[in-house]
Amino acid sequence: MLGVLRSVSPTVRLSVAFLFAACQPQARRLLLLDLALSDPLALDATAQLWHDAGYTVEYRRFYPHLTRADLAHYHTLLLLGGGGGGRASARASDALTAGDLALLSEWVDGGGVVVLGYPADAEGGGSLDRWLMNRWLAWKGAGITIDDYGLRDTAQSAGGAGGGGGAFDPQPPVEPQRNLPLQDPGFDAFPAGRNHALLTASDEQVLARTTRTAFVRPPAQKPAARRRAAVVAASRLSDGLVIVVSRHALSALGTDTRPSTTPTLKLDDLAATQGFLVSLARWTRRPAEWARIPPPPPHGHHALVLSDAPRPVAPAPPRLEPPGRATVAVLPTPMKPAQERRQRLPDWIGRGGQRIVWGHLAALSPAIFGAPRQRGLDSLVAFLEAGAFNGFAGDAYAATLADTLHAAPWEREAVRNAWKQLGDALETTSLRWIPAVEPSEFRIPVDTAVQAAAADTTAAWCALDPRYWAEGMGPSYRALARLAATRVDLIPAVALDLDPPARRPSDDPFCDAAWRAALAGLPRDSVLPLDRAERLAALPPTARYDSLLESGLLGGYYAVLEQAVADRAAALRAELRRIRPGLGFAFLTRRPPLDWYTLGLLRGFSTADAPVLLWSPEVRPRELLARARARGIVAVHAVGLAPAWIPAGAWPRLGRVVFGENDGFWIGPLQALLSAPRAAEGPLSPDSLARAIRRLTRALPPAPAAR
Repeated sequence: MLGVLRSVSPTVRLSVAFLFAACQPQARRLLLLDLALSDPLALDATAQLWHDAGYTVEYRRFYPHLTRADLAHYHTLLLLGGGGGGRASARASDALTAGDLALLSEWVDGGGVVVLGYPADAEGGGSLDRWLMNRWLAWKGAGITIDDYGLRDTAQSAGGAGGGGGAFDPQPPVEPQRNLPLQDPGFDAFPAGRNHALLTASDEQVLARTTRTAFVRPPAQKPAARRRAAVVAASRLSDGLVIVVSRHALSALGTDTRPSTTPTLKLDDLAATQGFLVSLARWTRRPAEWARIPPPPPHGHHALVLSDAPRPVAPAPPRLEPPGRATVAVLPTPMKPAQERRQRLPDWIGRGGQRIVWGHLAALSPAIFGAPRQRGLDSLVAFLEAGAFNGFAGDAYAATLADTLHAAPWEREAVRNAWKQLGDALETTSLRWIPAVEPSEFRIPVDTAVQAAAADTTAAWCALDPRYWAEGMGPSYRALARLAATRVDLIPAVALDLDPPARRPSDDPFCDAAWRAALAGLPRDSVLPLDRAERLAALPPTARYDSLLESGLLGGYYAVLEQAVADRAAALRAELRRIRPGLGFAFLTRRPPLDWYTLGLLRGFSTADAPVLLWSPEVRPRELLARARARGIVAVHAVGLAPAWIPAGAWPRLGRVVFGENDGFWIGPLQALLSAPRAAEGPLSPDSLARAIRRLTRALPPAPAAR
């Protein structure tokens, strides 16, 4: 039978393959593998598109490698590249292996679909996963190559699809290619996150292109034009199909592991994104229509050479099936009606939502005093009132006050005086103050450095190091809780900077303190008897991930890590609320709040009747927060805006995103807002910027009278 099929034309073979696949249950099953080991919350929006196209999406988080059993069970593979950390790294990111590449070849040769979601890298150099994808595509003769550098387009910053959205370094939107084999992909440009240019053997392989003004900026080189470069492309290989697209484009409707610096604030643009991606997903289920993609050009058969990879590639052969405890989750995660209800805001926020300025106020530094400090405080209050903000949040130097061993008495007294001056200045207004803990100010013992990779260390706390909580988090939080107890009306909450400018607590799950805590929390059973637990405890960091992966213990390990952080956070929360009853908690992050450390903190500090305040770049957080509620995380969200990339006249049009999809907004850093303020049109004074931002809140209820 196979010999007869190979003797007929490719179009007939594709038609027969379509009729055969339509009768198979596997034709509706999609396997989602993510080498970044992302939390399911980060992938629900991505999976929703493929679910809408008729697939049952199964996500195997804790064994992100192909097995021979997968070939018979699934029709489509959605493979998302990670950070390229590889097995030589101690960090939580896996990498493709030689066994994966071999099974990818068998997958497409057997008529399956492979969607390669490569990780984008704006700095160039490429990740290991992207390099391996390119090498495999060349070996198969796919006629597609992923460029090394991320696309940019500053001409799109002030408008257009994906533009005008508060960008720091704009990524260009994407336009569907005309005369596509897809059904109803749309015609409008749409935001698609971070992308690299794709080099294709023929124009017929291109499914979407970037703008006419797109370019790349290689390090130490002049920008190079990438006019109308391909960003989504497909290739027919044997009886199968390969699609190459960035993982960030696939997650453009939801949470991204490395969010675009151009988060769209025009929600109508996302309808075009959804239309294209759903059309792409549906096309993968119609093999008869793949014939519109020409076969790749002839290429010589040669061995797949991986010896010159940027880092060693694991030669591990594929397993017959995943480890016994490596379960799959069906995505998107279902939601109960109660989860979809919007969370009630704390009373102090009111109907106007959160309108927060975040940043480091130099006037609070012990080294600033007298007239310079007063001028700094006056400038802050004037800006906050001119912009109709309702709160200032930022570093309060709590670590300096709490460090009785290293901080000089005069430094601690200077911090107390600065707190009093700022509090007195804000008491005469309707503004609130949310002082923040900055982990970058904690003193790190020399024996606490976290091992980042083989023979490499970084000065960072291990997030489960007992000293991090006993000498850093605990004293700093307690100092701010005592401050809040003296100014109950002024200070409704205290904040934590999850991404401080210098050292941040490491979310490396395999640092020594985390390793010891998680192993102690794993149950002892037939998979992990006592003697094996003792052997695992002695492993070096570079061997820990592989040991858990192959034994099927990785999922349980991550669950214990998150629970350990949640338990410590809950205990600290209870202590702080005894010092200052009703104290709220806020968290600021410039990346998705979905690592085990952040999720544990949010779980521990939030309760059903007292949600935490979450400030992040997420534009559409409602479904994310609704699903997180089922895991004990209760939060109200404010979206981060970047005034430097928003036209001054565009602020009134942001209300739908800021107060519809979110419960307000935050901007920062304060230093830039006061010293070098900008709008998309260019520099302007702090007062002019504040008046432009005020237009976003003009239609809101009037602010309450001063206390």
